[in-house]
Amino acid sequence: MIWNLMSLAAVALASLADPQVPAAESQAGEIPDRISYSGTGNGWTGGRTEWWIDRSGRGAYRTTIRHEAKGKVDAGPQGFERIRAILHPLEGVRELPCDGMVTDQGMGTLSWQQGDRTFSLRFNFGCNFRQPDAARERLDQASELVQQWALAK
Repeated sequence: MIWNLMSLAAVALASLADPQVPAAESQAGEIPDRISYSGTGNGWTGGRTEWWIDRSGRGAYRTTIRHEAKGKVDAGPQGFERIRAILHPLEGVRELPCDGMVTDQGMGTLSWQQGDRTFSLRFNFGCNFRQPDAARERLDQASELVQQWALAK
């Protein structure tokens, strides 16, 4: 049982390293209706960041990390597709391996909604991952893009 879980984690991490290798689909290849993220920064006063984007490209962004900022997103369907392409290798991953942990670090949840179903991947930013943190890099890239769209003047 433990070896099977380790094998699944290794396959999931391998797919993160190579964007050409697709991860398991959220549900039989269905495109999610909405992708969202909600997380906290470091420590007790680390603040919070939340964003979402739906298939139409509409969404919202809000953060209180370092400063307060918020805005609406209207990136069109192509914007949603850009976010989905960045995060696609994570859609089938249900857990990120963690070798030890630094306490008092941020954490968050990335979610895909399809109809009345929600699939989520939790991030604990204090984890020491066995592989390069490709999952966090993808989350950061998507979050930065949503932030740019929301705060563009």
